[in-house]
Amino acid sequence: MKKIDGVKHELHPMSLMALILSFMSLAIVTSLIFIPQTDDVYRLFLGIDTFICLMFWCQLLTDLCRSKQKINYLKTHWLDFIASIPIIEPVRYIRVLQIFRVLRLIRSSQQVLAHIRSNRREATVATIFLLITVLVTVGSALILILEGSDPNANIHSATDAVWWVFVTISTVGYGDHYPVTISGKLLAAVIIICGVGLFGMVAGLVSSVISDPQKQKEIDEKKHRKEWQQMLDTQKRLLERLETLECHLSEKAEKEHYGHKK
Repeated sequence: MKKIDGVKHELHPMSLMALILSFMSLAIVTSLIFIPQTDDVYRLFLGIDTFICLMFWCQLLTDLCRSKQKINYLKTHWLDFIASIPIIEPVRYIRVLQIFRVLRLIRSSQQVLAHIRSNRREATVATIFLLITVLVTVGSALILILEGSDPNANIHSATDAVWWVFVTISTVGYGDHYPVTISGKLLAAVIIICGVGLFGMVAGLVSSVISDPQKQKEIDEKKHRKEWQQMLDTQKRLLERLETLECHLSEKAEKEHYGHKK
């Protein structure tokens, strides 16, 4: 795992993913204030908030493991750990500090895209987790709202909605739960398309992991060839300089010899 230090970890893909999830978590926690606790949407949002908290912990522990100054990292991010405690929703507002911190770094940094390009594999993993979270959150909440008013609907609870979203994302389609309204079917079509793209990203990630040793070998061979070429070019330039110097000395010796004869 690549070691990082200072504030650089704040601009890595996983940290940028946590920034977006922080906005989602704050929106969910705020909406819970206005939703009755007996409502299915309340239980759904509570479960999603718990899942997002687990994502926060994964991101924080990952940054902690690859930080060179772990003690300093804990001193500067202990509030983030507290804000990521599940079930206790009010502490989630502490993440506002993390949001402002990252936004300030993004505003003052010109290397955000460079960080993402240099960590493409991590950026892919972060994008996959982010898309899953967004699809599950938005899809399950919308399907409950769209199907809740139809008497023929078979998606009645938060559990049914989450299960339906996961089945739809994976394009398995068990058929035990399905939308009956036109708007619900349109939502299902969007989720299926996103699911196909999501698994395409997973396939590309797995392919890059498998082909990475061969690619690294080719890069090393290319690097060695370049080094040898540079050595040969340097040797050629030295030989040319030696020949030039030899010619100059020969001309000088001939002039001196000619001068002595006179």
